[in-house]
Amino acid sequence: MRVGVKPGQWGWRFDELTASWQAAEEAGFDIVSCFDHVSAAPAGLAAWNATSLLVAMAGVTERIALAVDVLNASLRHPFLLAGQLAVAQAASGGRVEVGLGAGSHHLARFDHQALGRPFPPLAERRARLARCCQIFPVLWRGEEVTDAELGLDAASLGPLGIEPPPIFVGGTSAETMAIAVHYADGWNAVVQDGERYGELSAQIDALCRKHGRERPPRKAAQVFLRDVELAAIRRLVDGLEAAGAEAVTFVLVEQRGPEAVHELARAVL
Repeated sequence: MRVGVKPGQWGWRFDELTASWQAAEEAGFDIVSCFDHVSAAPAGLAAWNATSLLVAMAGVTERIALAVDVLNASLRHPFLLAGQLAVAQAASGGRVEVGLGAGSHHLARFDHQALGRPFPPLAERRARLARCCQIFPVLWRGEEVTDAELGLDAASLGPLGIEPPPIFVGGTSAETMAIAVHYADGWNAVVQDGERYGELSAQIDALCRKHGRERPPRKAAQVFLRDVELAAIRRLVDGLEAAGAEAVTFVLVEQRGPEAVHELARAVL
């Protein structure tokens, strides 16, 4: 079972983030993660671009996997996003894990508003998510992609010489989980307990059987630390593993800075 931590990053100072990423590696975590929200709205908090953070994380760590859970596939032009992720993969020596999602109404709409971009209906966002899962590995391999719906015309990143990073699709709807089964290397869900995760994991397995996928996607979970007691956290990890999770990442929001990372490590590692 791989255990990770997601420090912030909305509202955190950059020095807090840097120290927390380094603390995660020092403490022995397997994964350090960030999320995707580029606007200060609606709470007026400091916002940090996720793809840039991955490159910054690569520069201050050596071993730990670097994840983003999850990028809104509709916010950025897919060719530029694929290129930004390729830089992070190269800078980290191949340690990036790419989480992609359809963009939540809760925060993603503010990002679209800030950029003057329409926030498409959910069905359109899911369709774009599915296409990005398909074309990103092709672009990372240096091949050309033409896709009128995504605005790509013989687009190529060239012979980058990188290993395409694994793609995890985040979400718990049947439609989004089907995208993970069809097109992704892994699947990620936010949960609070192993029982709920077990139900979702069983749905993934059923979708694999239905669509003929022999090996299920890699299964990962995210848990907000504010929703659990530190004293019970080891039992929670064991329950998630029993339910099929191969990795769990704990999200820090109110708990901030490197000491919070070390405190979590003492409880879970």
